[in-house]
Amino acid sequence: MVGITYYLIRERRLGKAQEDGYFLFDNGEWSPDERNVILDHLMGFDPSDDSFYGFGNAQIMDEMEELTEEQAIAFMNQEA
Repeated sequence: MVGITYYLIRERRLGKAQEDGYFLFDNGEWSPDERNVILDHLMGFDPSDDSFYGFGNAQIMDEMEELTEEQAIAFMNQEA
């Protein structure tokens, strides 16, 4: 992974991926994504599907979009 990739999850939660892990923006601060929210969306993990096939759900993957750094900064400023 090179640089930082920003994500907007479900049009309301900001996340980022960088070399040392995945982070979520909450209450004006970045904190580690300990619940794997970003990875679950990247892999399309559907927690309601009890089978092995709970991965690859396109609807879950579509709940997250990649943002530019400028878009992420604007979102952070909006949240402040």
